[in-house]
Amino acid sequence: MDIVSFVVALVAVLIGAVGQRVIGMGWGLVVTPAIALVAGPLAAVLVVNLYGAIACLVILPTVWRDVDWRRLLWIAIPAVALMVPGLLLAKGLDTDLLRVVVGVIAIAGVVISVAFTSAARTHDGPVLRVATGTAIGVLNASVGMGAPAVGVYSLVSGWQDRTFVATMQPFWVLVSGAIVVVRPFVAPDGSPDWPLWAWLVLAVPVVAGVLLGNRLAHLVNRTVVRAAIIGLSVLGGGALIVTGAMGLAG
Repeated sequence: MDIVSFVVALVAVLIGAVGQRVIGMGWGLVVTPAIALVAGPLAAVLVVNLYGAIACLVILPTVWRDVDWRRLLWIAIPAVALMVPGLLLAKGLDTDLLRVVVGVIAIAGVVISVAFTSAARTHDGPVLRVATGTAIGVLNASVGMGAPAVGVYSLVSGWQDRTFVATMQPFWVLVSGAIVVVRPFVAPDGSPDWPLWAWLVLAVPVVAGVLLGNRLAHLVNRTVVRAAIIGLSVLGGGALIVTGAMGLAG
């Protein structure tokens, strides 16, 4: 294991956990590129979903009463239903090609989300919710990054209040937890060959980030936090594209 890359991953996990608590997203956008650089894109799917579910479980008790359960079901059911095709997609693609795909998704998702931010009108309904859940299921299972679809939906629908932050916690517990459970049966290969201490150490910034996010949730300017997550996501996605492209060229 490259220690420098692992330290970078620890920092990304801390930032991602803070973002997940403060604005309801940011975990996959920030953490997936960093973990993919350390363990590869296929292994990153397992790591990102495992620790993402842990982070959301830690957050959930503090936001339970604000969860929009009806909207949660509309999005979560198709997301869970599409995770097996997503895992099969990840298993069948070339590793370096998958790195490029992850990077492109990270950058494209951020750009699309920012573009929709300026939209004056909002749109919502069953079709959009099911389509969002479907996109999340495929992307999260294949490349560990369903957050761009969540971000686009929240901007298009205008769903950006405290219920969004709250609802995203049980949503990711369901989706990420399902992927962790099903993955050994569908795509057993690709788990990172890390020593036990690495798995334990990676849990530390998860909990620390959530605790820090609890302190900052009512104090920090969320626009600044979101801008920081967007910037880091673009940089991480760019690094993955370059790494994957070099591998394909070699």
